[in-house]
Amino acid sequence: MNILYTTEQVQQRIREMAQQIITEHRETKPLFVCLLKGAVPFTAQLMSEITKQDPDFHPEVVYMHASAYGTEHTAGEVTMYSSVEPREVAGRTVIVLDDCLDRGVTYGKIKQLLLSCNASSVSLTVLVNKDVRRKGAETPTFIGFTTPDVWLTGMGMDDADTAPEERRWAGYIAEV
Repeated sequence: MNILYTTEQVQQRIREMAQQIITEHRETKPLFVCLLKGAVPFTAQLMSEITKQDPDFHPEVVYMHASAYGTEHTAGEVTMYSSVEPREVAGRTVIVLDDCLDRGVTYGKIKQLLLSCNASSVSLTVLVNKDVRRKGAETPTFIGFTTPDVWLTGMGMDDADTAPEERRWAGYIAEV
């Protein structure tokens, strides 16, 4: 395992991302959609930092389970389970929060779903953006770090082969 970003570097970048979101969305009061399980550590730290920097921001978070990965290092079909109600989304600026963007297939399906619920706009914020070619996929609005196309662990990302949940809660980001 090779640590790419230390816990301190991750925390600093999340502070910077929080400031960017506050600056850009102070008036829109977006609805944040946290993708389970991976985005939970990132979302928790980001929401905490937003409220620390601007106590009047009051972020609203809903959760959606979406994944294109099974137990192996290969992508498969996107599965989604959502408790997001269309009435929560209608007319809102929606920011999807994810731990890592690689092919963009999962986000594409989620964006379609949220737009079908009449969201006024849907954007993506990721802690890690893998440097891969994506067919028709969008670039995230806010990016924590960009990495090569390698398997990552920490900050919500798990190591499916050797430690499925062991490093998910680590504060660093590492290459497996």
